[in-house]
Amino acid sequence: MSTSKSVSVKNLVKTFEGAGGRKVTAVNNVSLTIEPGEFVTLLGPSGCGKTTILRMVAGFENPTGGDVLIGGERVNTLTPDRRDTAMVFQSYALFPHLNVFENVAYGLKIKKMKSDDIRAKVMNILALVGLSDMEGRSPNQLSGGQQQRVALARALVMEPAVLLFDEPLSNLDAKLRIHMRREIRKIQRQFGITSIYVTHDQAEAMSMSDRIIVMNKGVIEQVGTPKEIYATPASQFVADFIGTANMIPSTVLSCGNGEAEIETLGTRFRVKTGLSLQPGDAVKLIVRPEAVSLSRNSGIPAEIASSVFMGSYQDYVLSAHGQTLLIIDSDPANHETFDAGEKVFLGIAPNKLHIVK
Repeated sequence: MSTSKSVSVKNLVKTFEGAGGRKVTAVNNVSLTIEPGEFVTLLGPSGCGKTTILRMVAGFENPTGGDVLIGGERVNTLTPDRRDTAMVFQSYALFPHLNVFENVAYGLKIKKMKSDDIRAKVMNILALVGLSDMEGRSPNQLSGGQQQRVALARALVMEPAVLLFDEPLSNLDAKLRIHMRREIRKIQRQFGITSIYVTHDQAEAMSMSDRIIVMNKGVIEQVGTPKEIYATPASQFVADFIGTANMIPSTVLSCGNGEAEIETLGTRFRVKTGLSLQPGDAVKLIVRPEAVSLSRNSGIPAEIASSVFMGSYQDYVLSAHGQTLLIIDSDPANHETFDAGEKVFLGIAPNKLHIVK
């Protein structure tokens, strides 16, 4: 493989012309750096700008403002074939009239490589993605997962410094998606190739990424490891978009030394925070469903609104002090479960609490 390279975008802007000649800003002054060999996911809802950034890195879109750098070199004016990148598309984009071998070999033939070298390279890559015995098949004889492997092999065989993924698993069924994200991550680690992955699927982002860049309305909301993004979301948007979160209105009573005392659900909590707060400020307490335990004897009084057995966990909706909370008991077989209508008490793990403005 060619040496992996860093990718940087600096003050990147992209505007499109919308209905009635109105300017629409898809990417609004975004700056970020991805280190060589890193797997970074751009995550966010449709229309947040993540695919537009990917396409500007690839060279399929020209920035309205700002710079794209690959390996420290400004590439704004370079065509896609001169950027040392390869793209894996959502639609696979396989040539229907070519077999698997010919699809994977296509780019190497364009580069006028010797046929013996092409064969060796293609067969090696096909073995890597588990398609050794399928080189003679046409795309319409392959399953969705096999077609996606061909698309991945076609990108990898070019030995790019940067691999770009545009929602590559969204056309696969749920079970195959989980399998393929493991496969992609395994191959990426094996090659040590810098990878930028675009998805709106937060489970995909959490399971594959070294870092996640959460985007909303053309700007970056937060950059961090999956654990940082989940445990300490920077905003209500991030808390809501990553996993499930109870966002409970709370009031700041006092603050100092990196902590805040807040009042909510008729109880006081001390929460570590880096926010600049004043007594009386309104904040939201982020409580993940698994951070709450239920009991019959002590804690915050609540009433079960619904209780659903989901196999590996019990899913509760309950009401406490006028607030609706979603609770997950991840080990229901080993202790008591509760039914709708029952009165219970909540225990909330203080070390799992987080507040946002």
